[in-house]
Amino acid sequence: MKLLTIIYDSGVDESMLQLLEGLEVPGYTRITDLHGMGGRGPKQLNPIYPGSNNMLFVAVPDEQVERVHHAIRRFQASFRLKPGITILSQPVDELP
Repeated sequence: MKLLTIIYDSGVDESMLQLLEGLEVPGYTRITDLHGMGGRGPKQLNPIYPGSNNMLFVAVPDEQVERVHHAIRRFQASFRLKPGITILSQPVDELP
């Protein structure tokens, strides 16, 4: 089992959730309106540094990680100005 942490531009939130629904991801936890600094510059939810990020935690079986990863990258590439999307993966053990 892997835990995917997906940090992405909040402007594509609805589309990202639709993508995960289409991939039949069993569930997720979402945190919205995060401030940060990355490849697309600072996002502070203010006039000087507009925008914010959202973050999803998605637990998927090992054999589904590559499929989800590639689908998210295809989604990102579909935009003329690509939104910032970072995908992190770590092994997890599900506790009973």
